[in-house]
Amino acid sequence: MSVRIPDHFSTNFKFTFKGLPERPAKAADRTPFSYVLFGFILGIMLLCLGGFELLSFLTVENNVTPSIFIYEIFAIVVIVIGFVVITFSIISFIRYKKFIFDGHDFHITYRPAIGIKQKFSEPLENYTGVRLRVLFAQVGLFNKNRYVIDLFHYDTNKIIPLYISTINTDIRKIWEAYSKMFKLPTLSVGDRGLVQRDFHDLNKSLKELAEENKLPYIAGGKLPAPNSINIEETGKSTIVKPSGIYWDFLNKIYLSISVLTSIILTSAGVYMTLSGRLLPSQYLAFGAILLLLAIYFTTKLFKSYKLEIYEDRIVITKMLFDSQLKADALFNKDIESVELGYDSTLDRYNILIISDNNAIIFGAKLPINDLLWLKDFIIRKLVGN
Repeated sequence: MSVRIPDHFSTNFKFTFKGLPERPAKAADRTPFSYVLFGFILGIMLLCLGGFELLSFLTVENNVTPSIFIYEIFAIVVIVIGFVVITFSIISFIRYKKFIFDGHDFHITYRPAIGIKQKFSEPLENYTGVRLRVLFAQVGLFNKNRYVIDLFHYDTNKIIPLYISTINTDIRKIWEAYSKMFKLPTLSVGDRGLVQRDFHDLNKSLKELAEENKLPYIAGGKLPAPNSINIEETGKSTIVKPSGIYWDFLNKIYLSISVLTSIILTSAGVYMTLSGRLLPSQYLAFGAILLLLAIYFTTKLFKSYKLEIYEDRIVITKMLFDSQLKADALFNKDIESVELGYDSTLDRYNILIISDNNAIIFGAKLPINDLLWLKDFIIRKLVGN
């Protein structure tokens, strides 16, 4: 097929196969209606606000000379934003993908926002395995990880989403359940392409796989560590910290937003001081929102993290100015895989440490070659090598 169809649209999605083979299993992948409705209402509110402000400016009394910068420009910008929000909400509502599985073939229907509806079928036997990916998801001003399980096909238009969620609890159990149901191997994106594991070995830990000589080749992981990684051996644990500050695409966005909002607030304050005017309350509220944005994105620039490997567990701690924000832990006996994950949205790699109940991420800003070294270092520590 010549048309590139997105893999999925949903934030939360589950393809259930109850009733087979008596009745086909069905699922629809589309933007949640609550998101569409919220966006549409927000767009209407912005249009009303901008229209009201513009109308007030046009009908103001002649003896009042309000600032064009404050009133007219603000109203036009709000109206444009409202139109954009409504347009994207409508596009999100129109497009969808529907799937029907009859026990042997998948029947796929793709409805784009603009264009002709497409339908095609593919037998289950043509799918390579059940793949798990961790993708970046932007929700408004906030970001989080999106966990996607799908039936992998080398024709990306024929990929079947099975489970999508922003919550990683039990993600590996769900992944393994689909693998066993279809009797297909699990697949994950590693540093050497797709990493495959037979569904008979799914519940074995890294140490058990090492004892059975089923671990992939470990290329490195011995000291000395790369310059970007600081390793500290204590009596009770091994502490891994990134050394230095590494900037990526997101950091540049955060810094740009912080600088831009600060410039807008400062310029508005200087202008109002020199002109001797007082801002209406709605503009003070807008300025307060800009200030909160500047503070929020500035603090994100100073977040850091560390990895601690104990005899019985691994702990990843996120920090802000050396104060702990969040800690995620996995027991070593439960860890079934340490892999190099790839985030196609940001074009960067990270380390995934995965158990049946959880999946934790580390090292998203480190260079790829250093992540390869660190991945093998963690595996050696876990298997006692």
